[in-house]
Amino acid sequence: MTKSWTVMFLIALAAPLTAQERTTGMVVADTVESEADPRWLATVYAGTFGIADDELSGVGMTSDAGTLFGARLGYRFKPSWAIEASYGYAPLDATSEGFGSVDGALHLYHADLVFLAPAAGRAQVALSAGAGGMRYAYDEFERRGVLLQGESWAHELIVSLGAGLVVNLGTHVGLRVEARDHVQFCSAEEEPIDETTDFSHCPLDDAVLHNPELSGGLLLRF
Repeated sequence: MTKSWTVMFLIALAAPLTAQERTTGMVVADTVESEADPRWLATVYAGTFGIADDELSGVGMTSDAGTLFGARLGYRFKPSWAIEASYGYAPLDATSEGFGSVDGALHLYHADLVFLAPAAGRAQVALSAGAGGMRYAYDEFERRGVLLQGESWAHELIVSLGAGLVVNLGTHVGLRVEARDHVQFCSAEEEPIDETTDFSHCPLDDAVLHNPELSGGLLLRF
C-alpha cells in the first residue's frame, strides 16, 4: 500500500514538470519561428504619377508623367513596423507656350515608416509616412517667356503619405498595391526671378501641391 502511494505521489510530481516542459518547448519553438521570419521587404512596382500641373498653367507650361517604375527596400524591425526606402522614375512630356513639346525625366525618392496590420496574415493593410524629394529635369524650352538654355532641373522637398494593401501568397512572396500623395510645400518666389537658376514647378505664391501616385507590384520577403 505504501509503495502504491509512493508511485502515485511521484506521478503527481512528474505531471506538472512534464506540462511545464511542453509549454516551455512551445514557447521556445514559437520564439525561434518568430526570429526566423523574413525581416527584409523588397518591392518592384509600376504605376501612375500625377503632377500638379494645374498650378503650372500660371507660368506658361504643362507637364505630364508617363508610367512610373520603381523599387522599395524595407526592414521590419518589429512585427508590425518597418522602415523603407523608395525610388521611382518616370519620363515627362512637357509643353511650353511658344516652344512646344519637350522631353523630361522625374526621379522620386523618399524614406518612410510603414505600419502593417495585422502583423501577420493573408492580407495586411500598409500605412506609410515619410519625407524625401522629387527631381525633375527638362531639355531646353521656354517658360514664362524666357528661353531656358540646356537642361533645366530642380529638387523639391516632399512629404509622402500612403495607404495600401498587401496580399501574401506565401512566406516569401506577395502582391502590394498602394495609393500615395507626395505633398510639396512651395514658397513664393522672390523678385526678380531668374528662370535659369530659379526653375521650379511651384507657382508664384505660397502653395501646397499634391502629386498623387497609384501603384502595384510584387513583394518579396527574405
